[in-house]
Amino acid sequence: MTYADAVAYLESLVDFERLGFRRHFADTVSLDSIRALLDLLGNPQRGLPCVHIAGTKGKGSTAAILESILTAAGMRVGLFSSPHLVSFRERIRIGGEMVREADIKWAVEQVRPAIEHLREEGKLNPSTFFEAYTAMAYLLFRKHGVDLAIMETGLGGRLDATNTCEPIACAITTLGLDHTEILGDTIEQIAREKAGIIKPGVPCVTAPQEPAAMAVLQEVADAVGAPLEGPHSRAVCGYPAPGPETGDTTAGVRPLQLSLFGDHQRLNLSVALGLVNILREQGYTIADDAIAEGCRSVHWPGRLQVVGERPWLVLDVAHNEAAAKALAAALPRMLKYERLIAVLGLSAEKDAAAFCRTLAPLVDVAILTQAKIERALPVDQLAAASEGMWRESLVAPDVATALRLAREQSREGDCILITGSFYVVGEAMELLP
Repeated sequence: MTYADAVAYLESLVDFERLGFRRHFADTVSLDSIRALLDLLGNPQRGLPCVHIAGTKGKGSTAAILESILTAAGMRVGLFSSPHLVSFRERIRIGGEMVREADIKWAVEQVRPAIEHLREEGKLNPSTFFEAYTAMAYLLFRKHGVDLAIMETGLGGRLDATNTCEPIACAITTLGLDHTEILGDTIEQIAREKAGIIKPGVPCVTAPQEPAAMAVLQEVADAVGAPLEGPHSRAVCGYPAPGPETGDTTAGVRPLQLSLFGDHQRLNLSVALGLVNILREQGYTIADDAIAEGCRSVHWPGRLQVVGERPWLVLDVAHNEAAAKALAAALPRMLKYERLIAVLGLSAEKDAAAFCRTLAPLVDVAILTQAKIERALPVDQLAAASEGMWRESLVAPDVATALRLAREQSREGDCILITGSFYVVGEAMELLP
């Protein structure tokens, strides 16, 4: 099997990330398929120390910050995250680097016979792309001997394939109304799905939540006897060159400098620091210097990522209203520009009107487009949902055309922002020099 063969096999599996989920999907799904697959593989997840992270917003950034801190502390860390932007290899990182093509090939060679055996039996739903990749992550973390694995949920928590891990700590980042067609229409229903990662006796850190959501998390934690803790409060410098007004409320503690832009990243860091405290209590050696170095060096592509100048070119995978609000607050503070030209496309299940309404006051020219995936919101529907919101708007049938139009519209002092979907940003990354 070549790497291309391995990728082709993975792409042959059902991939709900690209296809989209049907409403009440959770009613017909269980963890039986992934558990059966892991059984055939010798249950590589058992005894693997890991941190499990769920949430609506910020779970990927929280995972990346924790990975960077633990790596700076001298640990060999595995990170499983999704979706990827350009390469399948991004989903599994070891030692701060995405795994090699040879690793993906090896892992597919391990999981394929088991997947096909279960398919032939026909007793369970066929293994999905995400289930296969979750199993591959466990196998590769075992093979490379990681000291600790960080598992980010793909969707929800209770029925997510990563909920087969055996965590020593958990975290739930900011919750909001997203994926309502799958997880539920209320913040309480969504909180209950996310709270499914909370395990008996395993400490869990939570970001500040709406009272209704926090009540659900506390109820679940109390029911299983899991300590539920708030984030760690420590002053954080949100930008590379903080001004003199940035200080620390704790005497003798210097503020941390975080390489990720935006005030919302301070909250994600506070959750990561809460996890660091739990790991310290469990005997892991994580010095303050490692925390500082990890914060300075964390790299998480597609999150307010500047990839060009004159005009500025910024990538951000904001894909719901809450993330759009964070983006709208951060971008004007992060860069000085004359006009903002936004290239944006969303997935069909998103609240396009709310997303666009949040960004519209900042945008001088909107270029509406769609990614090359089945669940993409058709550009004509995006235009209809946001009609009358933009100062000026154009429609492009694909990301490549949208980028060309953005460059034609822009001047040196402007900023081109590409946002709305992991898939729009990922396609743009492949097209950029």
